[in-house]
Amino acid sequence: MSIPTAGWFNKGGTADRTCVCGSWQQHWVNFARKPWPVQCSVEGCNCRPTVGGHVVNPSVEGERIVPLCNSCNGLTTTFSLKGGIAVPSANKAETCERMP
Repeated sequence: MSIPTAGWFNKGGTADRTCVCGSWQQHWVNFARKPWPVQCSVEGCNCRPTVGGHVVNPSVEGERIVPLCNSCNGLTTTFSLKGGIAVPSANKAETCERMP
């Protein structure tokens, strides 16, 4: 499945969610299987990502996690992701909490 770069938006109301990975940043690292990037995932933003942000896209099933800077994590409009960014599922039952 090809993941679109356009049409993403922040999922509101996720600030208090926790993850057994220790943080959503670590969740992204664990399931993207990549090191934490030096730049935010939002197209045109070169800031340092500080959080694993919950994002959704109408063309993609479920919530996803991407590295975002504080500013982009607060966007209330749609945005595009940089090409090639990994977008692992935020569904803990499918990722970090699934049974071995």
